[in-house]
Order: sequence, then structure tokens, then C-alpha cells
Amino acid sequence: MERPPLRGTTAPPAGLHDVDWAALDDAYGTADQTPLFIEALTSDDEGDQNFGVYGLYSATTHQGSVYSASEAAIPFLAELVRRDNGTALLFLARIAVGETHFVTRPDDVGRATTEYAGAVAEFAADVEAMWERTGDDNALRLLVLLGRKPEALPALTPDATADLCLAHGFLAARDNGVTPGAARRTDARVDHVATARDLLTTSPSLHVRGAAAACLVYSGFADADSLALLHHLAQGEYPVHDAWTADLADLAAAAWTFGTTDDGLLAAAEDTRPTLHTRLLERMARQFRPSGAVYRPLAPEELTAAQRTTLETALRSAPQTITSADATYLGVDVPGTVAAAQRLLGTATGELSRRTSRGPLWFVLEDDLLAKDDRETALAALAEVDAWSALGEVFAAVQPDGTAEPISLTLHDLFGDDREETATLALCSTFADALAGHRAQAEAFLDGWLPRVSELDGYDLAFAVPAQRIGTALVALARSGGLPERFHPMIKPYHQYPEYSEVPLPLLRELAEVLPADIRAASLAEWSEDE
Repeated sequence: MERPPLRGTTAPPAGLHDVDWAALDDAYGTADQTPLFIEALTSDDEGDQNFGVYGLYSATTHQGSVYSASEAAIPFLAELVRRDNGTALLFLARIAVGETHFVTRPDDVGRATTEYAGAVAEFAADVEAMWERTGDDNALRLLVLLGRKPEALPALTPDATADLCLAHGFLAARDNGVTPGAARRTDARVDHVATARDLLTTSPSLHVRGAAAACLVYSGFADADSLALLHHLAQGEYPVHDAWTADLADLAAAAWTFGTTDDGLLAAAEDTRPTLHTRLLERMARQFRPSGAVYRPLAPEELTAAQRTTLETALRSAPQTITSADATYLGVDVPGTVAAAQRLLGTATGELSRRTSRGPLWFVLEDDLLAKDDRETALAALAEVDAWSALGEVFAAVQPDGTAEPISLTLHDLFGDDREETATLALCSTFADALAGHRAQAEAFLDGWLPRVSELDGYDLAFAVPAQRIGTALVALARSGGLPERFHPMIKPYHQYPEYSEVPLPLLRELAEVLPADIRAASLAEWSEDE
């Protein structure tokens, strides 16, 4: 909403309106209102201030993104920081670190930078001076994210001392090469360690003691005392005034998880925080290789004893660790379904677990077909097994009646990726070719579902029929000798909106070619590329 002129009395930074803001971009196009947003932060009118905050948040640091206007705003926000304007400091931090408001582990520090972090770092001295004058913990947080070494411990107040402990710990983790569960010490940053140990045992503030324990863990000097205190604190609720977290228990849980060995993660009682789910995710992040854009399955012979223990524990006590979105977020090559984990462990039966001349069938499908797009190898492996039974294992029904079929193989979807749609097309099309010799089974299967499909009017059948198997069977028949006319009514997208069809649209278009001319034209128009 346009709202110039501002209503209150303002004191804009010098030169603010001399910049050609109209030539710069923000989240919504031209950035001609950016100087008004910055000036509004200095107003004595609360409405003006809200206008400035909303404008800078939505236009200049929109959802963690930055723009040319964001870079141009940096020196003017820095001038306001020199006036101890805390709101300007927050936006300077957002330009430098994006959406990362709270940092609870050293891992977060490396991720919390944007392309303009270097430009903000040029004004680190101003941020540090504000910290010294005001004790604003957001100033300290920004200094650490910019890599500035904080002052010596302890500080004047318990809260500031706790903040400094964590600041030293996060930077020491980077400088000392400390990794989760396997601390490695160097002499790069150790001058704060003795003071942190003293604070751990002598400070009357629980906040300071917990932060000191976390500092020792992140610095590479985890010991029984620090880990015991962190584990104890993780069980409670301790609201604190802290730039790093809103609850000391959350910070303690993160530090304990970071500093505990792989075996120790499973040795803790299962009903305590961090939960078994959290501890298993930590083990997976450490033990499985980082994933790329495409999931790369581990071959059974690659599986280590520690990885086996992790998967077995998850399957036995916390299967959601494998199947939840959290596992995908880890970005590691770990089996993504219960069935996939069982196959890797060698405890599953069925056609997908059969060993072909190319390797276990599940591995061939995940590695050769889905990861490498090698259809020939997949078809050769499918020729050695019962391909019809294997199809039913790949598109495994959730309910006993055979409806709602998720893919039982591992598909790790990255944000904004269409990996699952691509994989569904590859699997359905490859199996359709592999089923050329299974016409009788395909026809019997379709005959069984024909009444159900025919009696339902409309296309919103996504969870009412085994859509992927129906589509694959239809294509298999069409490719291997012709689709019997009685199955023509089954050529449907199985969803009200074709673009979300459970059957890939390229296969629907292929099937439409066998329909009578008038029906074919209508279907192809409905399933056009525009959709």
C-alpha cells in the first residue's frame, strides 16, 4: 500500500533520498519506496514505524531473499545502528543471514549467510560498538554469524555472559574442526575454555552454566559433567532471554545431541529429550553419505554395522524416523520407506528382493532406472523375475482393498523438484514394457477393477483405485498387442485435475490414441500440455 508522506517527525540518514532507488529492484519490482521504509524506522509515529517494518520485511528481505535494493539499504541501516536503532539492526541481520533468526547449533552458522553478508560485514565495527553500548543480544548474534571474534568472558550480566559462551562455542566449532559426536581439538581457539569450565561449576545462573556446557561441547572439550548437565536441562522448560533460542532446554538438547557419540545417542532412555526420533535422525546425518539431486541407494555390501543398527532401531521403535519429512530434510542417502529399509537390511521377501544377474531387483530399479535412467538394465533384470508381482510391490497398497498406492522404493524429493512424477513415469513405462508376456494377468486384474471404475462418475478417483497399476496394465496391453475395447472406459486421469493425475500424463496421451476419434480428441484436449 502506498503511504507517503510519512506522518511523524523523522531523521533520515544523510543521502538516503539521493540514491536512484527506482533503478533498483525489491521483491515486488521497482524499489522506489525503500527509502520511505528506512526513513519510517526513525519516526516518532508508531504507524510510520509499522509501515517501515512491514515494507522492509516484505519487499527488501522477503522470505529470506535479498535484492539490489537490499544491498543499497545496508549503509543507511548501518547509520541507524550507530544510533542504537534495534529495528534497523534486525533488518541488517536479515540482509546478511536471511530467515535464520535463531541459531541453535554450529551447523546453522555456516548456512546463515546471503550474497550480501560481506557487505554487511564491512559495518561489523558499528554492530560491535552497539553491542558494547546496549548489550543487544541480536548484535552479538550478528557478529558471530559474520565471523567476528567476541570479547573475553565473562560479561557484565548473566544473560550477556551466556550469550558470549555460545558465541565462543559456535566459532570454536568452526575453527577447531569439531564435528558432531567426534570432537577434534586443535589450538585454533581455546583461550575461552578454562573460563567456560569455571562458569560451568561456579556460576549461580543456570542459564550461564548451561551455555558454558554447550560452549565446551562445541569447542571440542565435551566431558561427562557438561554432557550430564545438558541432558538434565533438556528434560525441563527454562524460558530465557537469549539471542540463540527461546528456551534453554532446546539449546541444551541440541548441544547434548551434538556432543554425544553415536553409541551414546542410543544409550539414553527412550522417554527423555532428545527423543529417540531426534537421536536417530542425528545418527543418520552422521552415518549416511550426503545426497545429491538424485537418491543413490547403498548396496547391501556397503552397509556398515553402525548403519544397520540405526535402521534396525528405527524399524523396531521409531519407523517414522525413516518415513517422515525430517529424514528427507537431512539430505542423506538413507532408505526412505520401511519396505526399502527392510530390503537393504536383507529382511524382506518378494520379487523386489530377488537377486538378478544385475543385482537385487530393488537396487537395479533405484540405482540403474531411477538414478541413472538406464531402462535397458532394468528391463533385463525384470525379465528374470515375476514382473507382475514386482509391480504390485513397487506400487504397494496402503489399505487391504488395494487402493492408494505410494511407491515403496526410495524417492527423496528436494524442494521444488518433480522427482516423484518423473520416477512414476519411468516405473510405469518400464514395467509396461516388461509385462508384454503377462497379458492374461493384466486383463484379469483390469476385469476385477472394471466395475468399480465404471460405476463411479467423474475423475476424482485418486484414492479409490490402484491408479498406477491400472495405468501400467492398460499401457502394457496397448503396447503388446492392443487394448481390448472393454477397457476403454478405464482410460481416465484418476483425479479431478489431470495435471495431478496418479497416472503420468504422457501415458494417458499414449492411451488416448487407442480411443475412437471423437473421444480421443476430447481427452487429448483435456490433457493438453498447458495443464
